[in-house]
Amino acid sequence: MPGEDDPFVSVEDLALLPNILVGAQFQEIEISVSNPMSIHIPYLIMDDVTGFVVNGTTIDFQKPESKTIELLAPPNTNFAYFLLGNEGRNEWSLRSTNQSWEEWFDSESFNEAPYSYIQMPVVRENRSGYSLDEGSMHGTGIIDGLSVFEWMEGFTNPTTGYNDRWGPFTLNDVPYERAVDYIESEINGIGFDAQVHRYWLSDFSYAVNVCGYKEGSLYPDEWLVMGAHLDVAEIGTPPRGGTHVGAHDNGAGVALMLEVAKGLAQFDHRRTLVVCFWSNEENGYDGVDRWIENLPSEVTITNYLNADAVGTNWPGYYTLVVDIIPETDNEINEQWPMVRLTEWIGSNNNDIAEALRLGRDIYNSEGYASMKDVDSSEQKRLSISVHESQRGRSDYERIADQLDVVSMDFGSLTGGSDCYHATCDTLETMVDMMVTDNGTGQQNLVESFDLISWWIFYLAMHLDEAPIYNES
Repeated sequence: MPGEDDPFVSVEDLALLPNILVGAQFQEIEISVSNPMSIHIPYLIMDDVTGFVVNGTTIDFQKPESKTIELLAPPNTNFAYFLLGNEGRNEWSLRSTNQSWEEWFDSESFNEAPYSYIQMPVVRENRSGYSLDEGSMHGTGIIDGLSVFEWMEGFTNPTTGYNDRWGPFTLNDVPYERAVDYIESEINGIGFDAQVHRYWLSDFSYAVNVCGYKEGSLYPDEWLVMGAHLDVAEIGTPPRGGTHVGAHDNGAGVALMLEVAKGLAQFDHRRTLVVCFWSNEENGYDGVDRWIENLPSEVTITNYLNADAVGTNWPGYYTLVVDIIPETDNEINEQWPMVRLTEWIGSNNNDIAEALRLGRDIYNSEGYASMKDVDSSEQKRLSISVHESQRGRSDYERIADQLDVVSMDFGSLTGGSDCYHATCDTLETMVDMMVTDNGTGQQNLVESFDLISWWIFYLAMHLDEAPIYNES
């Protein structure tokens, strides 16, 4: 029902075509109104004037008329919602960041909100040729989790020659150099300018990163950076002796970032987008450190998004851990703006509000280590924790600490896994870990890849428009 301040706005005054949206795709929507009103659209739309994607848009209709917008429908929810208020309204009370739209509309707080809403069905197409058990539900769109899984199948296959990426430490580290060439080709192929950066560490060792650059149209010297480390834990690495494949740590992060970059490359951006695949993360962060040291003097890094050891988490029985740093004085919520944005994006495009609330409770009551260093999967809790962290455990720590940049990492169980830095860190192990009462391991792993890929994609779109700076 409309609130008291907007007594004349009704869903009967609005018509939307098409009647059903296609999830995970940009599409044209015709909006027709029979009375003046304002409509707030809490999703990504394409600004036909600037050519940029914009976030959360209010459109005014001053008379009966029709307008056409190009909207990205949420990939993993059954409905999208448009908010309806009197013409000229520009303030909209909204749901909590870890609350679903349905929960908000059923709450007492919404009963006091001076607007109404309309619900639109969203249907995401299945990938043809695949079953539900194989992940077909998350196999279409601008980006998708099934493509991440398929890339992992090829990259981790021993016949392709990309395993044993230990370093590099020598002048002729064949598996690592072979992977570098392949990643460089992938980055160029999706539309970024790929560059291989080589840094000498000593007379016999060096670091090699592969980075892709897509210059921004408005602020080319402001860089929004995404990354994942390309190397794996060499034999002898504690706590479990190292690995050959490193599927979870960190083939999954590499695959996710390539998929995200593939989607982002299709659009124009205000700021320069950079996607980097770092070397030597497992033995000292030499790759990211040398890259930071060699940044052009005129460049500013706005935000950094990282993926390290992801996939064996929600919707499996492990927590998806989303760390946000820097945390500098042990006070909680210094980076609350990034926490709020991240939760909002996640719950706006996926049915995960309950998982976010559970994850927040776990973090506040049990702490970071309970999710990363303790295998609690027997509890079968479906949780996602987005939090400001007191500890960074990957390349994002270096960018946050050295450049004072708000940075974040998507990760999951590491120290508490029997296959962390072990030879059993394979794609097959990840599939086995993701079996639940309600889904096969591959189905759940594909859904996890899809969730995180889209989450990072949306974050990049939001942070391109409005970076979040360190408030500590």
